[in-house]
Formats: sequence, C-alpha cells, structure tokens
Amino acid sequence: MKKVAAVIVTHHPRADEFLPLLDRLSSQADTVIVVDNTPGARNTELDALIAAGARQADCRSLRLGENMGLARALNEGCRLALASGAEFILLSDQDSLPDGNMVRELCRAYQALTDAGLKVGAVGPTYTDLHTGLTYPFQAQLPGRLFYGHKVPTGDAPHVEALTLITSGTLIPATVFKDVGAMREDFFIDQIDIEWCHRARAMGYRLFGTGWATMYQRMGDARLKVWFLGWRFESAYSPTRIYYRLRNFVALLKLDFIDWRWKIRSCWYHLGLLYSHVFFGPRPFRTTRMFFKGVMDGLRNRMGPAGGGE
Repeated sequence: MKKVAAVIVTHHPRADEFLPLLDRLSSQADTVIVVDNTPGARNTELDALIAAGARQADCRSLRLGENMGLARALNEGCRLALASGAEFILLSDQDSLPDGNMVRELCRAYQALTDAGLKVGAVGPTYTDLHTGLTYPFQAQLPGRLFYGHKVPTGDAPHVEALTLITSGTLIPATVFKDVGAMREDFFIDQIDIEWCHRARAMGYRLFGTGWATMYQRMGDARLKVWFLGWRFESAYSPTRIYYRLRNFVALLKLDFIDWRWKIRSCWYHLGLLYSHVFFGPRPFRTTRMFFKGVMDGLRNRMGPAGGGE
C-alpha cells in the first residue's frame, strides 16, 4: 500500500470520541499528524490521549496555540504530511470513526479507478451519521437531470462520481493536493471541503465516493426532529455554525468555477436549513439573526473568524 499520512484536527477533543479514532487510524496509516486548535500554550490532556491511543503509526502533534480554524489546521497538517514523504493524505475530524479497513479500501478504490484511466482527485468513504443513523448518499450529476441529485454505491457500481466529498475520510494523493492547492483559510470552518472539491473538479480532477470504504461521522452538533411531508431527523447546528455555513455559501456563489446549476440547487438546501432550525430548533431568533448576518457578511466579503464580522 502507498504511504499514507492521516491528518486529524482537534479542538477540545473528548476522550470517548478521539481515542477510538486515533486507535483506528494509527493502525491503518503510516503517519498520524494531530493538529490541535485548542487555545493555550499546552494541552496536557491531548498529549495523554495521544500517548494512550497511538499504536503502530508514527504519531506527531502540532499545537497552534489558538483556534485558527479548520482550514488553517488542515493546511498545516498537510504540509507536515508532504514533508514526511506521504504519497496520500487522509483528512479527518476529531469525532469520526473509520471502519477498521477504511484506509486500505480507499487506496484500493483509488487504484482501481486510476487503472481504469480516470484522473482521480480524491476518494471518500460512505458515511453514516451517528446522531441520526442516516447513511448519506453522494451528490452526483445524474443523466437527464438539470440539477444534481444523490446516488448511493451499489454492488454492481461501487464507485460514485461525486460533485463534492466531506472533509473527514477523504483520501487525496499528495500530487493532487500540491496541484489544486491548500484549503481556503478565510473560510475558517464549514464549506471548506466544498470549495476545494469544486476547485479540483474545475482543474479536471474527478472525485469518487466508494462503497468499499465506510465511516461513521457526527454531522452537526446533535439531531433535530423536523416536519417536511412527515417527521424525520436532520443534523442540528448551533447559530454560530449556521452563520459560517451561510456566509461561506454566499462566498461560494461568487466563484466562477462552480457550476451555476449546483449554486441554484444548493440555495434550496440552505432555505431548508433555515426552515428546519427556525421552526424546529431550540434557538429560532438567534438562528435567524445569524443566518442573515452570515448572508450579509458573505456579500460584504467579511471572512475569517466570526469575531471579525461581529
């Protein structure tokens, strides 16, 4: 198997979430790089967790000393991974739980796709939300449809060409990361993966979600019970996360390399996000305020940490 470096970004990690993740990745990757966004000069609790959870892999940690955002932390970790000679970079949040053979299966899928003559930019696993129990399909441009739909891998077609992949679990060849470039640090958090995926596709790379690899992920902060032609559960986000999602989505709308059809279809999703959190969320008034603040800051190009837009 090719040399794989896993980059995990942490921010006040919980032991019950972080230790199983570290155990899984340290047994599958050659190098594990933990980039810590927790404020403070030291994080002795994280040091203890790393010492307890790292098994077989070479495990390194990088303290940023303050919360510099997910994108900055990912970029710092990827730079260390490239410097270590990694051929592939696996990105991970702190609250993910990969299957025991996820990395191997992602590499196998990448090899199968490149052997088929495809220019592969990244491969991601099929993932299930631990809050809602939902297994998510991949965004895909389906034949005969104007706007994108969703598609799940099957036994006959285990690899789905996706428009975007979520950060956690995504396997990126080092050569692709160098070519496409780093994550946009002014996004701080949310939509970082979306922007990078669209940029990679605009450069001719193709992204794939595979049914060969699986992962469990905590989408949002909790689950929210929502009525839309019947009761269902959706991922719940804090008002601050709503702010980032809307502000950065507006920033995406301004990018010429993103297909207009994706922009229109995604507007419908974000209206649904407002509906679910305003009518069924615990903080409807603050959510509404942060929603529209995010839109206005996006229009005014007020990026970076939320404090910069307050």
